[in-house]
Amino acid sequence: MIIGLMGMEFESENKGCEALAFSFLNILREISNKNITIYYFSNLGFGKVVESFPEFVFKKINLKIRDLKLDFIRAVKKCDYIFDVTMGDSFSDIYSEEVCLSDIRFKRLASFFTKKYILLPQTYGPFFSDKVKTRAMKVFSKTDVIFCRDELSRKYIYEEFGIKNSILSTDMAFALPYKKDMYNFTGQKKIGINISGLLFRGGFTQNNQFDLKIDYPHFVKKLIVILNETYPDYEIHLIPHVINLEENAHDDDYKVCKQLNKEYPDTILAPIFTTPIEAKSYISNMDIFIGSRMHSTVAAFSSGVLTIPVSYSRKFEGLFGSLNYPYVINTKNENIESAIELILRYIENKNQLVESQEKSMSLIIKEIKLFKESLIEILGEV
Repeated sequence: MIIGLMGMEFESENKGCEALAFSFLNILREISNKNITIYYFSNLGFGKVVESFPEFVFKKINLKIRDLKLDFIRAVKKCDYIFDVTMGDSFSDIYSEEVCLSDIRFKRLASFFTKKYILLPQTYGPFFSDKVKTRAMKVFSKTDVIFCRDELSRKYIYEEFGIKNSILSTDMAFALPYKKDMYNFTGQKKIGINISGLLFRGGFTQNNQFDLKIDYPHFVKKLIVILNETYPDYEIHLIPHVINLEENAHDDDYKVCKQLNKEYPDTILAPIFTTPIEAKSYISNMDIFIGSRMHSTVAAFSSGVLTIPVSYSRKFEGLFGSLNYPYVINTKNENIESAIELILRYIENKNQLVESQEKSMSLIIKEIKLFKESLIEILGEV
């Protein structure tokens, strides 16, 4: 069996993107006993995936425009299935119309030439450009199975594209394994803060790209000060989830966390993670977690840590809303004072959040089980 993977990053500065790849491959390992060759459609490296999944044979297919009618199509035709997750949230022009259109070009070819093309659980839209919306429809119309990771996305593609047969699931990264004893910690209670370097710099445009109402850098700094004052018996850990050590990287959490650790020496700087499993294993040791990268909050939530997501995109409200978990801080609606007030209120009412989180995890376990069953059915069709 040959399975193609698109929209996955085996080696990425974004541990959330890596988490989707590791999670899907782990699920595939659990549900299939067939000999599987993985065609990895990407310009990135393999990272630690090959050594982590020795059961599979891996082959990389580069994504270059000049290869569209050459290596890419030949590889696509060999695939029994192509599974595409679009990095979880990038089937949208929210980040860039140009990048979205480039992704869609490959999607259209893959959906046309492979035996079965499946869109894995992800967020769909929003699409602001009519051109993007028209071309996205051509992808949806040729897709064999469409999984949605939240009810908002399912409703969106029904209302915008008339798609009635999508399957509601959840984010695959909830199933990412971890090792709680990977790190040595003190016995002190811990609050983890994931700081988004992208939001800290104003987005890729560095001009409040995501239209936040909140002044994010000032919010983060004030949050650190107030948490230190309010909870002196807790350690404050600054935890990156996107790590790009290039000097001028626009999308990197680590250097911002390191800078803030110098400004606030009472905080603890988390290490540089090389895999999403390392990141989740570290996060799993927190007692409370406040995160601006959605997959950092997925890691916390699914490892039993009290979680307060800080949202900049409807993907947060979509995912956690589908889980009946309303304790999300929306940076497009709140100012610094109201956001911190909500965080403190949620921490003070942590028993209520814990109870809600446990109910949500029961739902997640059920949805992951149904997702695996759907994959088993799909894989039996070719």
